[in-house]
Amino acid sequence: RKNFNQCTRGKRRLKNQNMASEDKTRNFNKDTGEVPPQPISTPVSDSSQISQILSGWGNKIKDHFGMLDEETKEISRLRLLHCNSCYMRSGNTCDPRKTMTNNITGEVARGCGCNISAKSMSPTSACPLGKWDK
Repeated sequence: RKNFNQCTRGKRRLKNQNMASEDKTRNFNKDTGEVPPQPISTPVSDSSQISQILSGWGNKIKDHFGMLDEETKEISRLRLLHCNSCYMRSGNTCDPRKTMTNNITGEVARGCGCNISAKSMSPTSACPLGKWDK
């Protein structure tokens, strides 16, 4: 009769044999003449959504460390005055499940889903309801 340890050792060996292993044959740290994979460059305009998100979060981090310029702080403060009483706001999010009429176009707009405190710090971002001054 096998004891418990003998049974579990055999199972572990089987598991290890079936596990995937990483191929470590290519080392880009050594001068082998190979060029490491390059990141894919994606053109990003100043007003693209990803640059707005990065700008907002970057400014939020700067603000946390006391490094945000006064102009951007004031823009954010004025924008948040509109957001604080907005129906679309759920917590700190512009709720994408809610809709309202855009103040400028008159079209029905859905919440963007953004973190409001970060978005308000992105100078190129716009409110989906058109409530923010440019």
